[in-house]
Amino acid sequence: MHENQAMRDWADIRLFLAIVDNGSLVGAAESLELTQPTVGRRLAAMEERFATPLFVRSGRRMQLTDAGNGILESARRMEREMLAIGRNLDAQSSALCGEVTLSATEGTGTEWLTPVLLDFHRKYPEILVKVQIENRAVDLVHREADIALRLGEPTQANLIARRLVSIGFGFYASPAYLAESPPISELEDLSQHKLVSLDTKLARVSYDLAFSPDDVMLGQPSYLTNSPSAQLAAVKAGFGIGVLSHRWAMMAGGLQRILPHYNSAEIDLWLVTHEELRYSARMKVMFDYIAERVIADKTLFESGAA
Repeated sequence: MHENQAMRDWADIRLFLAIVDNGSLVGAAESLELTQPTVGRRLAAMEERFATPLFVRSGRRMQLTDAGNGILESARRMEREMLAIGRNLDAQSSALCGEVTLSATEGTGTEWLTPVLLDFHRKYPEILVKVQIENRAVDLVHREADIALRLGEPTQANLIARRLVSIGFGFYASPAYLAESPPISELEDLSQHKLVSLDTKLARVSYDLAFSPDDVMLGQPSYLTNSPSAQLAAVKAGFGIGVLSHRWAMMAGGLQRILPHYNSAEIDLWLVTHEELRYSARMKVMFDYIAERVIADKTLFESGAA
């Protein structure tokens, strides 16, 4: 098979899988950065070439026909092979140039990581770092990112993962809120207070930083959000008490820690990449640099101490 024909076939299979994964032409078009009419025309051409429909339309949803189901596993196998080709090509690169996509959560990726990357940029000016802020665990196998700073141990296979530090969390509030509220000397006193919580389901995170009924007697919810940044802003604004990482609370400033000898949660911070990308020069220097800087700030992450 000629190279151009192989690439055209892969483009068709990629479109087919995008429709399967997204369930609609609109979703496939967004994921492929194409227009919906273009996706529709390419699907029609593919179905004409195969002389059989691959999908049936049910409202806005696209459902596989028997013929579509019949080629699905082969399409997935081709996808895995093409992704492996891409990773292998990246792994051959020894030049300290090109792009690296780095995924991190809110807070870690904004307040801490971004200033830290300035030194890396000065040392490796030809490496463009693309910072992707995601509270969910991105799919490194399918190249949603090259390297990820992730809360909690990764579960995907074929990854290189390094545990860096344990992030400490505590109770924080604004001085203005505390000045107008009952004093707090023990956990049970929180029942008299307003609480600012993170909706972990809407935030698409794998960790739970909500107030646990097993740990404290719940007070009155005053603010619920899917964004850790909005949660921090609400605590600073005076909505009530929130569970925040010590590092973020310290860097944000203007907050007072409550029950300073009590850690409300501890979550391990991991640095993760695909095993093949670990040997790409630009990926390796980025991986090692981030690991070194996180460990240098170990006390900051664990307790908020500079």
